[in-house]
Amino acid sequence: GEAITKYSWADGKKLVSIYIELEGLDDVPDDALVVDSSENAVTLTISAVGGKKRRFAVSNLQEEIDGVKIVRKKGKNTVVLKLQKKEETPWYQLVEKAAGAGRDDDAGGGMGGM
Repeated sequence: GEAITKYSWADGKKLVSIYIELEGLDDVPDDALVVDSSENAVTLTISAVGGKKRRFAVSNLQEEIDGVKIVRKKGKNTVVLKLQKKEETPWYQLVEKAAGAGRDDDAGGGMGGM
């Protein structure tokens, strides 16, 4: 499905919350929202919102998680993914920056490419 790139997040003591707002989300049935997670990744698939399949995915989470719950904010076209922290440590970023930077270096072709 089409990627969901607009979201916000907040760090809590035991949970990290990811807020996803999409036009028409209030009309989507609960069973059309499917969340999947591993220790350091989370995916939300919405089978149909506004006639389209949409997908939100984050990997390389800063810390490990134990699971995810979906909380719906009816009237606001918003769902909140509540990520259960494995350890109660503060998250300063949602995604581990180092992992992303490493991939960029590979794509750059190393030294002297011009």
